[in-house]
Amino acid sequence: MRSFRRASASVLAMGVLLLASACQSEQAAEPAPSDPAELSVEELVASVADGLAAMTSAQFEMTDELESGAKFFGTTFKSMEAEVRSPDRVRMVVEVVAPGLGFAEVEILAVGEQAFMKFSRDAPWLPLPLDQVPFNFGAVGPTLSEVVRSIAGPSVTGEETVLDRPTIRLVGQVMSDDLTTLITSADPGHEVTLTLWVEEADHTLRQLRIAGKLFNDDAPETTRLLIISGVNVPVDIQLPDIASGS
Repeated sequence: MRSFRRASASVLAMGVLLLASACQSEQAAEPAPSDPAELSVEELVASVADGLAAMTSAQFEMTDELESGAKFFGTTFKSMEAEVRSPDRVRMVVEVVAPGLGFAEVEILAVGEQAFMKFSRDAPWLPLPLDQVPFNFGAVGPTLSEVVRSIAGPSVTGEETVLDRPTIRLVGQVMSDDLTTLITSADPGHEVTLTLWVEEADHTLRQLRIAGKLFNDDAPETTRLLIISGVNVPVDIQLPDIASGS
């Protein structure tokens, strides 16, 4: 009986060892998850740009982070909320301070080849030529992708939590000329520092700081902060019914 028990224990031990060995082999066969720390800065920038190029819709906001007097249509820009759907649908609400009027809320809608603007919640919609829309947000994903690819001297400067997500912080330089595809009336010749916060998991851009002058009248310390709260989310943008005044 004892020899039988010893034999049973030996068989059991051998089975455990074989099972452990098989599990270790399976684990070794599984590819290890991509570690952002193993990517070069250039590969990380390319991954962020690729993700932006594939983005179909977004919800975001922009603020004059230091309230330094950033300009917008001859007014002082304060903040903006926007939603976009590629390739050509945009709705934005911009809060400004206008000379002689004080605080005002400007709304812009653009779909395809048509755009409209109104200067307060109850004001009528007015036609707006497309070349006067100050931000090229309809194709914001591909547009931002081009901007990211143009960054000179990018470097990883740390990690932060943004929108409750772990992110990697990237910093680099562009010229204001590089941003005219996004901010259409930006003046050329100004060096701008870009700070990007991208998700560690999939390199989705969640926050972008544009530090420096985009317009000749901007203060040198002007910073615009873009926060992307929704990526590839359902967005419904329709032109206003001008006849009904809605």
